[in-house]
Amino acid sequence: MFRRLQQGLVMALALAWSGLAAPASASPRIQVIGDSVMTWNGALAIPAHVAQILGEPVDNNARAGARLRRSTLFVRAVENQYQNGDWDWVIMNGGANDLNRDCGCNRCEAEVDAMVSADGTRGTWPDLVRGVLAEGARRVLIVGYYGPTGLGGRTDRCADELRVVDARLARFAAEREDVFFVDADPVMGPQTPEFFARDNIHPNARGAAAIGALIAAEISRLDPER
Repeated sequence: MFRRLQQGLVMALALAWSGLAAPASASPRIQVIGDSVMTWNGALAIPAHVAQILGEPVDNNARAGARLRRSTLFVRAVENQYQNGDWDWVIMNGGANDLNRDCGCNRCEAEVDAMVSADGTRGTWPDLVRGVLAEGARRVLIVGYYGPTGLGGRTDRCADELRVVDARLARFAAEREDVFFVDADPVMGPQTPEFFARDNIHPNARGAAAIGALIAAEISRLDPER
């Protein structure tokens, strides 16, 4: 696993500087929904690296500023981003915008519980995942947030709450055969300040390459015949 992740990361970092060519295929079998973590860097965003490493197209419907629920005039919530189709994988992230806007990442116990209960069985997140699976997706990969920068970005302020959410989502995934959780902490956090964009919140091109390689390695491990 570690060797595959290393190889994917080397490839992704090289592609981050040379530009990514979209793999040719008629119908994507992987869809991404989520927030700006999945859209930052445009053509070099995380899903583009997943596509390049796996050698297949990825349909990215994530939107910057998206909450899990509550679409606005300009931004579709994560629950409204999913497009029905014959998906082998749906990659999902989200929740930081909800915590930042609803409770300012301060005394967010009620908001965290509403997002996902302590036992991982109830809340907005489990409902969204079950809905995607009910619509026909075969597997869901939840991508947890990376660690704080230690430099004072908004991610730092929400770090404690996001760790709780991620732990509960990992618990939820562990109880199902069609849901998986991958933690971005090992590849991006205070140990890799060079992977953050200037806002100290989002991944830069190198950070997106690292997370994309992590996701691709996990899908390859879980779905080796693809």
